[in-house]
Amino acid sequence: MKKTLLVMGGDRRMEYAAEALADSFDVYTYGFAASPPIWELRQADILVLPYLSLSGEYLNTPLISQKIPAVASLDMLKFGGSVYGGGLSESFMTYCSERNAKIHDFFLDEELTLKNAYLTAEGAAEIILRETDSAIKGSEILITGFGRVGKACAELAAALGASVTVSARSELARDEATGLGYRACGLCDGEALRRADTVINTVPQAILTKNELVNLKKDALILDLASKPYGTDFDAAKELGIKALTAPGLPGKTAPKTAGRMIADMIIKAEKEGEECG
Repeated sequence: MKKTLLVMGGDRRMEYAAEALADSFDVYTYGFAASPPIWELRQADILVLPYLSLSGEYLNTPLISQKIPAVASLDMLKFGGSVYGGGLSESFMTYCSERNAKIHDFFLDEELTLKNAYLTAEGAAEIILRETDSAIKGSEILITGFGRVGKACAELAAALGASVTVSARSELARDEATGLGYRACGLCDGEALRRADTVINTVPQAILTKNELVNLKKDALILDLASKPYGTDFDAAKELGIKALTAPGLPGKTAPKTAGRMIADMIIKAEKEGEECG
């Protein structure tokens, strides 16, 4: 008999994840347009929650107007079941432990995180093309931070013909960037900012303050891909007339089918490994 799996909340990628999981589990959903009433749901062996699922006290449910308390979602999980989600808070995980639940955080799965970084880079390229009047080829792109997303953005931008500069605090990161053929500089280097047509920030700290932003061209674009609190002073950017955008949840917006299938693959793999270990 297949395990029961409930996908609760999330954007279109979670709908695609539910479709891809249907061959391996008895899948039902809540939080999508075609979901049944909540009182018709039954407890599941596996509970799947979205990326950035705990927004305050509620699940992220952009496809419906109803708010779902995060803790209440655990009422739909059998004791000792498995919980999958992204960015689960410590308080929520405490409730999970009280139900003896096995916790799987998407952000802690290295393979999934790396794949998502490349989807994020593709989404960033689409935004740059849409929000500027220039091609990526031949443009100057400054990337602040050189973690997974920064590396993926640098690789794609260079492949598309941009001149890439990596701005990083760590000397090790700068050396790595140089070794990969990019220019490298310290964090928020003034000369690099003056040269940039687009700045892609991946550092979730206040680094692009007014003191740095005054170095940018008036027609430059800032695309902040960092998690909250971001790295850009958006009020200062507006005051200076510089376009500055955030782009949360890019894989779910620009490649939901691919992102959903990747989530499904991660869950199937984890459950299979769990059975083998058990």
